Amino acid sequence: MGALAMLGGWALLGGWAAAQVKQVPGTYTSYAAIRDPITDVNKSFVRIDEANDLTGRTYLTLRCDDRGEPEVWASLNSKVALMTEREYSAGLLPSVTLRLGTQPPTVLRDSDLVAVVNSRQDFIETSLGFQSSALRGIATGFASGQPLIVRVNRLSGGQALTYTFPAKGFAEAWQGVNRCEPFAGRRGATGAAPKFTQWYFGSCRDAASGRPSAGLLAGRAHLCELVIETVPNGAQPVSATFNYELEYREGGRAGKLQLDSGDTWPSGSGARVAYRAEGSKLIFTLPLNVRVRPERVYTSLNVTAAITFDNGATKRVYEPLPVRPAR
Repeated sequence: MGALAMLGGWALLGGWAAAQVKQVPGTYTSYAAIRDPITDVNKSFVRIDEANDLTGRTYLTLRCDDRGEPEVWASLNSKVALMTEREYSAGLLPSVTLRLGTQPPTVLRDSDLVAVVNSRQDFIETSLGFQSSALRGIATGFASGQPLIVRVNRLSGGQALTYTFPAKGFAEAWQGVNRCEPFAGRRGATGAAPKFTQWYFGSCRDAASGRPSAGLLAGRAHLCELVIETVPNGAQPVSATFNYELEYREGGRAGKLQLDSGDTWPSGSGARVAYRAEGSKLIFTLPLNVRVRPERVYTSLNVTAAITFDNGATKRVYEPLPVRPAR
């Protein structure tokens, strides 16, 4: 498989999910039990820190959903680079071997591995995703007390990277996320969100000069307004998340790229999202920037917004924004 992006969304623990993270006392393991407020999909995760890395920058995360769909997958974060940007651009991936306890080693296929980019489409050289069907079996072995060894042989050469992820605490965490199975029952009722009648991108302007721009121009930073027209019911927005997907053409073929992290309002560090209300309109100003790549032409930036209101209701919209090629 070529180098694709994978959904992280919490970069890797961001936004509202971070407040729910629980550490299993005396272990390298933490977890968060998360149910999607709209779909009830189990979006929980378990994180295991590497036993020998004192920096805390090497860890394995098992996740219960992939882009909102129930599927167990994993991401490895390392304190050192796992692949180069040149390898990423060429669709080349390292060799990864997993060994659970004393079981025979398993070499993952290229189709089981996924490269990672951030919300600015910058390649993250220290991250790698696993989408192997063997992951549920690994989770079961973890829960029974078997540690996991991960070895990464990098194409750029150098010593193979060997990481040890202890099993202690995993059984409690795995139970805490309901073994990535659907949670029983549904969430308690909340108030209703305002009715959304239509939504669209209004004006964009160049972030540096402030001049109006006819849509999103590749290679330039923009501030673009996502406008949501509503029938008000008294509920007011208190937070929002924005996730991004790029559509592109490369070598005569079309593709899609899901970015691993998004933006939030109210904003923390980094790029800031602004919000204002104009009558019945909710207007979010998003900082957007699509990179220029000589071998790839981006054609659309697709935005999924989830707006949470003060009565607990959450509502989503999806809107594409055409991308114009750099001049």
